[in-house]
Amino acid sequence: MCECKIDRRSLAKLMTGAAGAAALPGTAKAATVTALAITCIDYRLVDDAVTFFGGKHLKGDYDQVSLAGASLAGVPDKFPKSNAAFWEHIGIAKQLHHIKKLVIVDHRDCGAFKVAFGKAYKGDHDGETAQHKAAMEQVKAKLAQTYPDLTAEFYLMALDGKAERVV
Repeated sequence: MCECKIDRRSLAKLMTGAAGAAALPGTAKAATVTALAITCIDYRLVDDAVTFFGGKHLKGDYDQVSLAGASLAGVPDKFPKSNAAFWEHIGIAKQLHHIKKLVIVDHRDCGAFKVAFGKAYKGDHDGETAQHKAAMEQVKAKLAQTYPDLTAEFYLMALDGKAERVV
């Protein structure tokens, strides 16, 4: 037998807590954000990427995934395991947060591009831009087939944090 005593103050606290819990919705509504941002993992540009997305009026309005090479991860023959993650995360962001667009930010002097292209890597400005643009175009084409309702923006960021739209 329990010798518990509940005084009026304890009972009032218990009832207030129960009333508060009852007022909560039974199921939480899923958050909605405008975009999924895909960036490279490079530590040199983490702060610049946050600033960039703020400048695009996306502060607090985007999910983010970082994969080596950013757009390169969306190209199936370069990093197959990253490729699977790339496309899976787009599907997850659509399902959970109802994203409307994809914003991909590659960067110059990217180690993942150097690894993927080896001796064929182009280190000059125009050659490097062309390699990034080719990867971005492949992602854009597959995105149009896989998720035709999503729009996409593709940027190439310099190491000083300035980004230019490529696709």
